[in-house]
Formats: sequence, structure tokens, C-alpha cells
Amino acid sequence: MALLSCFALTIVKKERMNICEYIRGIMLTFHSPSPEDKPLFPKYSKHLAYEYYYSYVALWADAIGITICKTDTALYLHIDDDDCFLLPITDDLPKAMEELKAHCLESGQRFQLECVPTKEALELEQMGYTIQHIRNLDDYLYESEKLIKLSGRKLQSKRNHISQFEREYTYTVRTLSSKELRDACYNMAFNTWLEGRDGTTKELHDEMGALRRALDNWDELGLVGILVCVDNNITAFTIGEIIDGELAIVHFEKADTTYKGIYSVINQLFVSQYLSDVHYINRQEDAGVEGLRKAKLSYKPDVMVEKYRITKTA
Repeated sequence: MALLSCFALTIVKKERMNICEYIRGIMLTFHSPSPEDKPLFPKYSKHLAYEYYYSYVALWADAIGITICKTDTALYLHIDDDDCFLLPITDDLPKAMEELKAHCLESGQRFQLECVPTKEALELEQMGYTIQHIRNLDDYLYESEKLIKLSGRKLQSKRNHISQFEREYTYTVRTLSSKELRDACYNMAFNTWLEGRDGTTKELHDEMGALRRALDNWDELGLVGILVCVDNNITAFTIGEIIDGELAIVHFEKADTTYKGIYSVINQLFVSQYLSDVHYINRQEDAGVEGLRKAKLSYKPDVMVEKYRITKTA
């Protein structure tokens, strides 16, 4: 019996050694995403964080250098600008992480994940990884009914902003159903945020590039949007996407703040016209910008999608 046990143990050790040799030899091949890759991404709200949908990759790949790799185990996403990976999109997270670690060991790429939601971060912590909450990247989620009704004392100021706007301005609302209207929105954004500025930041240029891609690939990305005009001038527009009945994402929202209350107006109009049947509206992160954080918190988010950085335990 002891001899048989030793023989069995030798087989197990040999199998483990073969598996380790296989893992060490893994080298993932990443490529720039294209429309043909869209079926690889979730078609339903697998994650509440917005980075895990095809639209994010399509809009931001050029700006921040997103590349992807699909294996039998997972879909991997890498961001060149920050030299990091996102959470593998997979049904077998332990195997995917081993595959990714093996790739980093073989290729010399840094092993670090960003924007990992809480549930998966805690799973990874149990697996021995180090996790760190990155507050600036947390997504703000709001129930659609709240953004439409703006009920209660805490949102009284939003109702006041809308009432003031409606008293002072005669406005029209149009859907972004034509290329001409979408181009007009781009010109409005360009003239408001870029033209005549010195030292415009890379982030702003990147956002304008992502906006251009959204407008040029409207149908492919399944986007919806509206604009608000005052005296035939575009004063605001917003662009979003419905993932499913649980989740919608607001990708862009731009407004001329010389019109007081305009952001409250277009926020409510867009949700009421397009997103009323969706449970949560993801309005993305604040990136640590104080004014943006204050504005997002003022709407009293129903859920904060916390995101974590994942590294190997030292």
C-alpha cells in the first residue's frame, strides 16, 4: 500500500510539473480591437463597471492604447498608457489569472490590474493577491426613477435649476438621429472646450477623439442621445448606451454652463426619454476632479461601483 501511495504521489507531482511547464510557456498575443471583436464582449450587464463593454474599448482604444487577446480561458484587455490589465472577462477567474501571470513572466510585462470591481477583487484577495481601492476610479450609479423624478429635499436644488431654466429660456429637444446633428454636437464641443485654448491637456484631446469615434460609429455601437437648443443654438447634448434592463451608460454629456441649470435639464430629459426602463444609470467616475466629484455626489448615487488595483503579493 505504501509503495502504491508513493507511485501515485510521483504521478501527481509529474502532472503538476507538466502543468507548471505549460503555464510558464504561455505568451498571449494582443491586438488592436476591431468591430469583428464585438461579439467577444458581454451583451448583458455582467459587470456594473463601464470598462468591460465593447463601447469602452471602441471609443478609447486609440487614445489610451487598449489591446485585447482572446483565449479559450478568457478575454484579456491591456492598457498601454498605464501599463496595466483590466479584469479578465471569464467564467474561470483562477485559471485566467494563472494564464495572465504566466504571460507576464514570459513577456516581461508588468503584472497589475486596474478597475477590478469589488466582488472579483475580494475573490482575488482570497486567492492571495494584494488589492487596493482606487477611489478616483469608482463609478457612480443612479436609479433611473430618481434621475427622472428628482424627489425629496436632497434633490430640491436640481428641481429648482430645471424650473429656473424653463422660466428663462425657450428650448427645443431633438434626438441625435442624423449625422448632421451629430456633427453639429461635435462642433459645439470643439468650440466650447478646445478652440482658442493654450496648453490644452492630453485628456481633453483624448476625450474629443473618443467623442468623434462615437459619432462616426453611432449605429455600430448602438448609441442613443439628445441635444437641447436655445434660440436655435445647441446648448447641450448627451450620448449613452443601453446594455440591458439592468444597466445603461452615459458616455458623454456636454453643456454650455452660461445657461444656468442646463446640466440638470439635459440629465433629466435624457433619462426620461431613453432610459426610464433601465434600473441603473452608470455616469462613470470623477477621476479625482473636485468639481466633478461634487456634481456627481450632489445627485446622491444609489450605488458606488468600487474599483481596485490588483498586484501580486510580495
